[in-house]
Amino acid sequence: MTLEDALQPEVLSDRIQAARSVARTWETEPVKARVERLRPLFAEILARKDEIADLICVENGKPRVEAVGHEITTCLANLDFLLRRAPAVLAPRKQGLKWLPHRQAMITRRAYGVVLVISPWNVPLAIPMGAILSAVLAGNAVILKPSEITPRIGDLVVDLLQACHLPPGLVQVIHGDGQVGAALIEARPDKVCFTGSVATGRRVMAAAAQHPIPVSLELGGVDAMIVCEDADLELAASAAAWGATFNGGQVCASVERLLVHSSIAEHFGQLLADKLERIDPVEDLGRITMPRQKGIYDQHLADARERGLEISFGGDYLDADHMGPTLVQGPGVLDSRVYREETFGPVVALVPFTDDSEAVRLHNDSPYGLTASVFTRSRRRARSMAGQLRTGLVSINDIGATLHGHAEIPWGGVGESGFGRSHGDEGLLDATWVQVIEEGRWNGFEPKRPWWYPYDHRQMALINGFTELTGARCTRSRLRAVARLSKAAVAMATRSPRS
Repeated sequence: MTLEDALQPEVLSDRIQAARSVARTWETEPVKARVERLRPLFAEILARKDEIADLICVENGKPRVEAVGHEITTCLANLDFLLRRAPAVLAPRKQGLKWLPHRQAMITRRAYGVVLVISPWNVPLAIPMGAILSAVLAGNAVILKPSEITPRIGDLVVDLLQACHLPPGLVQVIHGDGQVGAALIEARPDKVCFTGSVATGRRVMAAAAQHPIPVSLELGGVDAMIVCEDADLELAASAAAWGATFNGGQVCASVERLLVHSSIAEHFGQLLADKLERIDPVEDLGRITMPRQKGIYDQHLADARERGLEISFGGDYLDADHMGPTLVQGPGVLDSRVYREETFGPVVALVPFTDDSEAVRLHNDSPYGLTASVFTRSRRRARSMAGQLRTGLVSINDIGATLHGHAEIPWGGVGESGFGRSHGDEGLLDATWVQVIEEGRWNGFEPKRPWWYPYDHRQMALINGFTELTGARCTRSRLRAVARLSKAAVAMATRSPRS
């Protein structure tokens, strides 16, 4: 499909309607049958592992170890988890009704229909594949709009799924930039899953609200790592060096803020600088995938210099495609763009704190909340701090971004980092809506409900009895309410109904 075609409303509407038609049939397939259809994907990914890694390295520019470990391994882990858990998570469940014991409800998970997945360039394989697998297993059709920066990886995602012999049109790919994404939303899919910047996420949400279409948003982050004075500083420094720079820092969950106890801040800064010096920006970080990101780096570092902050390590480009690890610190850093805004590069700001309450306050003084890390030898202290942090995920003595590789854990943030979840049981549930079907337990006589017309004093007495019994919190109150309810029920049974 050409870009011109992708911007034609009737063309996109036809694609959405075709997908919706396939989805209606696909949803009728038992979940276990969907699971079996997707099982060949394991062998397909493993057989083409080198081809996949090559393409990621070429088109995205990340190091091969990350192309395999962060992308391919994460896909396989997600697939394994989803195939094992989908039948149980998506199974209907019965729910009894306290006041109508002869009736029951069945709570079911229903597919939306057509899920539009708009995926980013920084994790171009694992993110869309995870969203697609959850949606398809839940009974949906999917239209993938990959980043225009990594279109061939988007094609590869759909090509890999062809090994599963899914129904034609169940998973489609449509290429283009933000204009195409907006046109796709205007074509009215049934759910939108978007991963990208906060600014674009706002536009996606506003466009979807016009119809309205439910959305899941995984947006930016300015994630913090808290280092207490009792932490293993060698471990923490190594973690910070990796957490701030892996994938060239082009990760929404990279460490961009280092909150370090004031008693160790200077020593920790030196340790971190030593770790950063050992990083090879070309071999270890990969290239800057999207050149216009350099404009953001330049603005943030220029702001730091204007404020008189110390760029204690790095701050320079090696060439047009690579930037070295960069550490910024000094008085006034709290107001700097490096600290406040998402740089999305190998740049981290260090800020000292005096006690745990200040660390929590500094962490929460941000509109973002995706991941966080707490380094301390005290589990009790770590748990206490973690429970006060406004963020979707917290890792103790590890980098929060690592949790994206654990398929069992729901992934997502709060605040301007978005809402909705991928991965884990919650990721499957996020691909569905809830339907309740209530019915009698037996196909027998159904009495007229006591709260139906006509309204009179006897009905009021019955309702009062139910209300008192529902709110009773001691045996004496319950017995008194039961007595009143019984008396009212007898009166109701002997009345002559008007309708």
